[in-house]
Amino acid sequence: MEGESFSSSVGNEVCQLRAKSPSRRYFLAGLLCSQALADQKDMPLKIRLHIDNAGKLESFFDEEGYSASFENQTLMLKRKRSDVGTTLLEDMTCACLSGTIPEEAADDDGTHRFERYFMRGIFLGCGYISDPVKTYRAEFHVSNGACAILTVQALHSLGINASLTSRDNYAQIYFKAGDSVSDFLGYIGAVKAVLEFENIRAAKELNRQVSRTFNCDVGNSRRQSEAGASRNELIEKLMKSPLASNLTPELKEAAKANLENPGASIAELGAMMDPPISKSGMSHRLSKLLELAEGL
Repeated sequence: MEGESFSSSVGNEVCQLRAKSPSRRYFLAGLLCSQALADQKDMPLKIRLHIDNAGKLESFFDEEGYSASFENQTLMLKRKRSDVGTTLLEDMTCACLSGTIPEEAADDDGTHRFERYFMRGIFLGCGYISDPVKTYRAEFHVSNGACAILTVQALHSLGINASLTSRDNYAQIYFKAGDSVSDFLGYIGAVKAVLEFENIRAAKELNRQVSRTFNCDVGNSRRQSEAGASRNELIEKLMKSPLASNLTPELKEAAKANLENPGASIAELGAMMDPPISKSGMSHRLSKLLELAEGL
């Protein structure tokens, strides 16, 4: 929607991604863990979500044996049947809240499927990504300590080096490298967000290169202008002295061209000689003139 933040657009995109079991449970377990309290060991039944498409999650929970309703930015959960033992989602969420990866989620094929879907849920429940136009940063506020450690481990498994700091009543997990933020978006399946992020990154890098080139050109022009002014002052002093009459025709020609063209470069002055000479040849003549002028 118009005015939507980058982080919200990522959340809304993630809400529309479909997932089959068991990946769906990994995702929902991450979402539920993100909302768990500091010492909570059971599965939360209320989830606060500040995104527009959160209602799309109702069908996810329905497939796991829960009826869900989304009102006032809160997703309310209720088990469809109370006469059965714990559900697979409850078991997985409680295992994550104890800081362990559930046995069902053992990753043997190297795809890190649990970490990818678990972090998708963590981001949706307590994550934030800064506007890449301003800065590169992703962070998560996790209240449950065991879940915070599991989150850091999941990120490290994905090759993302995240930092962990303690706040008043939650753990703050964050990373700021542009490559890490882009990789994370890809891991959780936010393809559109990755494209937008990389377009912004490319534009910022281009602007930096243009700025560096411009500043370099300005600096070179300033130095060239200052050197030319100093050279002109010395050569003018020389040409007003008695020494001027003893100069060779080549040096006189070089002095005249320099004084009449104060903004010209050494290469340009060399091209004005008759016959034209190289930059090094002109530099030699000017050096000789300056040597004589400094000796006055």
